[in-house]
Amino acid sequence: MLKVFNTFGIDFGGSLPPSFRRSLPLATGSLLLLASLTGCGASAADATPERRDFGPAGSRLTIAKDQGDLEIRPADVKNVQVTRRFDRWALIGGKPSATWELAGDRLTLSTDCGALIGGCAVRYQVLVPRSLTVGIEGQNGTISATGFGTALRIRSTNGAIKVNGATGPLDLRSENGELRSTATRSPQLSATSQSGKVDLSFAAAPRQATVTTENGEVKVTVPRATYKISTTTDSGDVHADVPKDASAPRSITVRTDSGAITLNTAAGG
Repeated sequence: MLKVFNTFGIDFGGSLPPSFRRSLPLATGSLLLLASLTGCGASAADATPERRDFGPAGSRLTIAKDQGDLEIRPADVKNVQVTRRFDRWALIGGKPSATWELAGDRLTLSTDCGALIGGCAVRYQVLVPRSLTVGIEGQNGTISATGFGTALRIRSTNGAIKVNGATGPLDLRSENGELRSTATRSPQLSATSQSGKVDLSFAAAPRQATVTTENGEVKVTVPRATYKISTTTDSGDVHADVPKDASAPRSITVRTDSGAITLNTAAGG
């Protein structure tokens, strides 16, 4: 008895007529073509938002996510508020799913897009109490944080990190993706990138700014003040246009294996 399997490993079993067996590749190809022509792509922007509160919040929170863009900011809230937009489709295989769970001070945001033919997309918006110290661990997708006055620690495996208007200490690290901070008033900032551009713009002179990259251009813009400057690159040009003083209480340290270094004074001083 002839066992017949299609491209997806489905056992049709039994003895099938030769004409039917000959039609299987065509049917399989048609299914694949249908999957591509239906647009079969998920869009989180079009998904219906779901909201959930987690709390009460303590003094610290770590957010771990595997997929999707995440936007986070402090607000006048008592609990951690998460809005999720999750879109999915599946022709063959399991139905994509998303879960969210708070255990202790760790909030885990997970997705499973495991359909054989299918996919999913997810986006998160998170509000946290203003007094909360936050750490974020992301695997894929952009992480954006706005307006933090407390210490903020962000780790990304694959995706950009964007921070705006921070006044608390910043610790940013990306394996693959751009690191960008704007309107920064943090007294202390550490940025580390294995591969990706680093662009830091300060609205107030930092006490200490440290940047380390393996492969990527570094640009730092600071208000006019005197700084202790240290720049090291194995491959790339260095341009430093800020007042230097080896005894200054403020310091900027930049090290790159490969990539240009530019230190600028902000327009208008």
